[in-house]
Amino acid sequence: MGSFLDCLNLCLGKGTCMLAYGSDENCNLCDIYTTSSINQRTASDGIQIGVKVDSLMSCPVDFKDLQYTQTDTSDSYTLSYTDPAWTIAYDKKCIDDSWKMFIRPQGGACLKVSKMPGLNQTDSGTFCKENGAGYELSGMQFKMEWSYIMESARALIGSVPTRDYTTVWLGGTMRTYCYPDNRPSNCTGIQAFENFPYQDNFDAYVFTHGSPNFTRPYPGQDYYNACLQLNLKQNKEAWDGKVTNVMCQFSCNGGTAICAVAYACVGLAI
Repeated sequence: MGSFLDCLNLCLGKGTCMLAYGSDENCNLCDIYTTSSINQRTASDGIQIGVKVDSLMSCPVDFKDLQYTQTDTSDSYTLSYTDPAWTIAYDKKCIDDSWKMFIRPQGGACLKVSKMPGLNQTDSGTFCKENGAGYELSGMQFKMEWSYIMESARALIGSVPTRDYTTVWLGGTMRTYCYPDNRPSNCTGIQAFENFPYQDNFDAYVFTHGSPNFTRPYPGQDYYNACLQLNLKQNKEAWDGKVTNVMCQFSCNGGTAICAVAYACVGLAI
């Protein structure tokens, strides 16, 4: 709530924001790479728009005047007008259209969820690497990436009535000094894990009750709950959308009730 000027200032203060639209009653912010076109509305709608131009906000009086190239960051974009819409072209792209681009600290990063039942964490990571140099199992930088992984996995996996949950392998492994045998007190939550490529934010991680689990699953054997999975409901739903730490060596954890069916990959845009 507030003036549309407040909305513009919110976008200016958010490093990943490229576009603000709305009115004095509502404000919508769009990050870079989330928008591909801008369509004209009628003035009676009362919708205003501003696009970030080299650390300023451009708010054209005439819709056709909205043209420029953003160049002051590593993530540049150009607007071009063909009646009745503006098209936004980015200077970076993914290897093909099956990947979705998001903003990461290093710039544009491409995510994709693939279905492959029966893979352990190492095999999933190997398949990610086959996409090219720098491709790894992906974590979740922001809630938008969590939503993308969840929606993609649901579409790919569908219903599996023989499981309580199906899961998606994520990036991240337990720090060696956090293993249960000699775990210090600072090994809690997501801080107990490392190896998150191109990632510096972890707000999207919500662990299931009792996770992370720092007990050794099989006493006397060298298996640890050292890898991360994202859960999707099947017969049960309390863990839906939440993260658990599981044994890396097996596709199914907890008997056959919870099994990995997909994996998420990330690589920097080119």
